[in-house]
Amino acid sequence: MGLIKDYKELIVWQKANFLANSVIDLAEKFPKTISSEIIAKQMIRSATSVPANIAEGFGSRKGNEFVSYLYQARKSVPETDYWLFLSKERQFIAEKQYTDISEKYIEVSKMLNSFIKKIKDNSKNTNH
Repeated sequence: MGLIKDYKELIVWQKANFLANSVIDLAEKFPKTISSEIIAKQMIRSATSVPANIAEGFGSRKGNEFVSYLYQARKSVPETDYWLFLSKERQFIAEKQYTDISEKYIEVSKMLNSFIKKIKDNSKNTNH
């Protein structure tokens, strides 16, 4: 991984972790109903999956293995967006809250795409 010695140094992990904490903060303000608690748990699970998979993949330090964890992280982004969207529809969060965090998740998704491409390209260059 070059000069980066810890996953916490990765900008994409930092942004994903910030968003996971933001999602937790939002979920803690949900009303205490059965449906809101189910949505909150799913939303927190998918939001924390993004930085967790980046961290776990970094620990593997192998091109293709790391990429598979990054794919898992990337798959959790639209899932989290869905739970946020549903939270907005159920009026657990405001439209602006949804829009702001959704835009940040789009940025994380793009960063993951670039990171995956870079690792795959580096892997191709070292295998030839």
